[in-house]
Amino acid sequence: MPRLAITTCATKSYCYAMKTLGRRVAACLAYAQWTEPGVAIIAGDSTKEVKDAVKAWKSALPKDWIVEHLYEDTARENLGDPNYKEPAQILIARLRSMAFTAARVHQPEICWSLDSDTLPPANALQCMLDSLHFDHGYYSVATCPYPNEAFLGGFGTQFNPIAEDFLESERTVPDELAAELKVVRDERAAMEKEAQTSKEAGPTDEQKAKWKALEEKLHGLQERVKKECPPTGNVWEVIAKHGWRRRGWLDQAYPAIGLGAMVPSDWCGFGCTLMNRDALALADFDGYQGQGTEDLYVVWHRWYPAKLRINVITHCPCDHVIWARKKGGAESEYTLIRSFHEEHGECRGHLRTRKTPWREF
Repeated sequence: MPRLAITTCATKSYCYAMKTLGRRVAACLAYAQWTEPGVAIIAGDSTKEVKDAVKAWKSALPKDWIVEHLYEDTARENLGDPNYKEPAQILIARLRSMAFTAARVHQPEICWSLDSDTLPPANALQCMLDSLHFDHGYYSVATCPYPNEAFLGGFGTQFNPIAEDFLESERTVPDELAAELKVVRDERAAMEKEAQTSKEAGPTDEQKAKWKALEEKLHGLQERVKKECPPTGNVWEVIAKHGWRRRGWLDQAYPAIGLGAMVPSDWCGFGCTLMNRDALALADFDGYQGQGTEDLYVVWHRWYPAKLRINVITHCPCDHVIWARKKGGAESEYTLIRSFHEEHGECRGHLRTRKTPWREF
């Protein structure tokens, strides 16, 4: 049986970096001097694009590696489904479930999960292997972060999977918006008080409808605060003014960390993630309804209760290819977000990114 299984998922529209990913994986195996045969599992649909990607992986990986193609035609995504909404999330969970189930059949010691658009550096596998050996297996899950809006990894809880980077109190909120928030919160407080006095009778349908409308309005105002209201300063200034707390994303949770570092994290994605046998055994999606992302579901509903620990290796960040359509842009445009470490000055070693147009060769 192979010691290492590699899994990734790709449907027709998400194969734009799959051939490059196969070459990157091969480079990682060579850098880590991995000489044992293994299995790579690609879950997706049966389109020509996915079959071509499978063929490219077979050409790129060592000859003694097995490349399995798992597919179901119902996995062909509906291009009209918006990202991060329930239909898209259920599809991703179904594909990952297929891949992880197939990986467990081979009983590997470790399983490397990859996103089709996340490109690991050559030292990624070596660093993740090393980190799983840290302190006789202190970590069960090792990750190389990649940039989306920010680098993945940081802090959170079961009730708030990714903590807020900056709270409302740490942002500059215009007086008009602050006044709207106060009105809604005062209304909610009055309704809560009213509910306490009529607890036995229970809320009426009219009260339930009013409460729901109030909560939706408050949520909308809070989202405006996040999108429209900047922090009162950079993370150092905010900490100096408001105090230290566990912030959600890597850039704010661990500012100035980069080259040479590995840090603990409460959460991770499946973009470039190495799981030991225990973590793989628990990586299932039973009960998942599509709310939130499928990776956070496993993190908080499977790994957290089992007390499995996660790390983020800022020493070896990944690149990320963004399809413009996912962000509301053009169908045919792609951007490569390249990760690197600052080379000069007081900030040398810090994580950095730059954007360039993407074209696969």
